[in-house]
Amino acid sequence: MAPPAALDLMQLQRVANFLGLVPVPKAPAPVRVGVMGASQVATYAMLWPAKRVPEAEVVAVAARDGTRARDYARQHGIARSYGSYEALLADPEVDAVYVGLPNGLHGQWAAAALEAGKHVLCEKPFTANEEEAREVQALARRKGLLCREAFHYREHPLAAHLASLLGSPAPAWLPASCSSSSSSAAASAKAPGPGAAWAAPGVKAPAGPGAAWAAGGGARAGGAPGPGQGAEAAAAADVAEVLAGGGALGPLRSIHVEVLIPKWVFGSANIRWQESLAGGAGMDAGCYCLHAIRSLAGERPEVVQAEATLAPGSTVVDAAMRGRLRWRGSPLEGSFAASLAHEGLLPASTIDVRGERGSLRCSNFIMPVFGNFVQVTTSAMQAAGGEGKGSPTATTTTTARVYGPGEGTYFHQLSRFARDVRTVEEARGSADEGTLLAASRLLEADALDCVANMALLDAAYRAAGLQPRLTSAQALAAAKAAAKAPAGAAVDPAAGSGTLVA
Repeated sequence: MAPPAALDLMQLQRVANFLGLVPVPKAPAPVRVGVMGASQVATYAMLWPAKRVPEAEVVAVAARDGTRARDYARQHGIARSYGSYEALLADPEVDAVYVGLPNGLHGQWAAAALEAGKHVLCEKPFTANEEEAREVQALARRKGLLCREAFHYREHPLAAHLASLLGSPAPAWLPASCSSSSSSAAASAKAPGPGAAWAAPGVKAPAGPGAAWAAGGGARAGGAPGPGQGAEAAAAADVAEVLAGGGALGPLRSIHVEVLIPKWVFGSANIRWQESLAGGAGMDAGCYCLHAIRSLAGERPEVVQAEATLAPGSTVVDAAMRGRLRWRGSPLEGSFAASLAHEGLLPASTIDVRGERGSLRCSNFIMPVFGNFVQVTTSAMQAAGGEGKGSPTATTTTTARVYGPGEGTYFHQLSRFARDVRTVEEARGSADEGTLLAASRLLEADALDCVANMALLDAAYRAAGLQPRLTSAQALAAAKAAAKAPAGAAVDPAAGSGTLVA
């Protein structure tokens, strides 16, 4: 339960900002965004923040139903609407695409957008599984296009505040603009700005105008370690940094993240319960848990154990999932709980961390604009590093509420995405080494982050006795094969091909 707070007169302004009630003038030549999916999610994740971001403008929307797309465009003042996603991708006046479709279609249409030469901001989870994530990000590198998973919470000043308190390894995506006023100088110095990434020291950008920073075939930017390429060394460095105890809690010992959605939010017909659309609590809520744990406690944990509660009538789709994590060579323990069938009245997203010198609890880390708190408790003995009978034992608790400039997570997400699209575009015809390196690092950072999170999510499903989710095309093909197969015959769910268009 949150500590009592004084009347916050700025909360109304923050809510108004979130709703986009006070639009701002557009900058010259903003990034022109096409929205894929005329949905409620697209409204609050893209349309409302776009009213507040000068560098981005929503210019088109597409849905599988042309009438629905047209009505949605009229309702929200969008210039153009399309009755197919292919038509949106063929629009030469669209620079980037927001993919707000069901989970099982994310990878398919992110790839189609990249093939059409569009930058991509794709809703979480990035794809149906790790394999598809690797394929999509490899395509993004070959095309030299930005392809980012929309973990909006990470863009808010609250995320940077938590990272600085815990002395977390600075993630590649952490914007410099999100540094907290309470951050230590050391933490601020190591928080990279837009364009930073896990690139090796001394890395050199490829030479030549528009050169091969858009490398294909799994090539890594300037030798930066990726999955399977020096990743174990990078992971060991992350864990070593956490164990060194540079944060307010000292060396970390445990981290637990929960994302609980009340069961009344999604009805029984909701797409999140559909196997053919890669549904499940792990996919929709668990992906947040695992991403937050990776970001705050080190990049490469392993799943030790997981268990899933299946949705009524399903043998595949999970209504809830929980699990435990560990890091090799570390006493640090992690755990998570994700649910789309929570018994509580309101959604809850919390982070609980314990270290040698105290504990931290953060509320509402996913939607901090609607109220949040970060409560840190330490003992005088622990804070001083004291031991023994004569050491003081009084505890100190401090509480902070972090709002930054008063904008929502989606505002910060769209702002950085638009800036980074411009960085990548500038590199296309540039011979400047710094410009090329910045663009290469952006592409690499997104690739590493997306693939690592999907790999961990796949591992959680396997540990829970379930298989990683199938893409919608794979699920449709498997259903067709099962319908044709003799009774009792085994069917490989990943075999065959098919296309499902939503």
